Amino acid sequence: MIRQGKMLAVAVAFVAAAAFGAKAADAPKLPDGALLTAGTLNLAADFAAAPNQFIKTDGTQDGLDVDLCGAVAGKLGLKLAWTNLAFPGLVPGLQAKRFDGLCTAIFINPDRLKIMNMVPYVQWGEGLLVAKNSTIGADCKYTRGEDASYDDCFDELSGKTVAVATGGTTNTHLQAESDRLVAAGKAPITLRAFDTNADTIQALVSGQADATYLNDPQGVFYINNTSSDYKMAFVGYGSNQLALATLKDNTALADALVWSLEQLKADGSYQKILAKWGVAEVPSFAYAK
Repeated sequence: MIRQGKMLAVAVAFVAAAAFGAKAADAPKLPDGALLTAGTLNLAADFAAAPNQFIKTDGTQDGLDVDLCGAVAGKLGLKLAWTNLAFPGLVPGLQAKRFDGLCTAIFINPDRLKIMNMVPYVQWGEGLLVAKNSTIGADCKYTRGEDASYDDCFDELSGKTVAVATGGTTNTHLQAESDRLVAAGKAPITLRAFDTNADTIQALVSGQADATYLNDPQGVFYINNTSSDYKMAFVGYGSNQLALATLKDNTALADALVWSLEQLKADGSYQKILAKWGVAEVPSFAYAK
């Protein structure tokens, strides 16, 4: 599998201000300093995280966030510039003001809320990708939305090697499950952490891991678009909302993102984009200030 995107690669794509029927005159006026470059919305993402964002074999960018944040920029009458950066560098890059915000597969959690405004825009859970002939998950019975019901699923990973992206919620949750197993006198899960989800899948494909733990739409996307030799042992654990993020003091931009999402939902564009990529809506775009 070709690795999509290098850690420090920067890819720039421009979206016309009139895209999706946006009228600049209708958009909220951003104050000086809300954008690094006037007239341009600079966003960062890890482009090795399909279906949120990825690089196609022809070198073009595609994915849920490419479509949705392109539409968001269009409603605001702004050009859109992308920075492609591996996930561990995204929050530090935002703090260093390398870009205006994040439009990537990043979940809302208390620690991130301390340093960022996080505008919810879609929601999904986590799951386990395994080879189709794997016995992992055979005894896994769970109820989506009830995280405690997944204990038997994680118990099957005792003594197994599981690939996971570093620095994310999936890593945190998997480590917590390994700690639970150890506390119960069982063998831990051996976590193999990689910079990108693409690398975690490659670890499974190459035999470096028994399974890959990732956001479930990313696993389903891989199965549907790359290889039917794999399956999801379970999906839906730790369902959470993903967010568009800005620095905590940049509420003007966060408010503008909320306005744009509301406009997209009102005209039906939001629903069409989410249906295209198979992810769920959030009930509200309101964020914690």
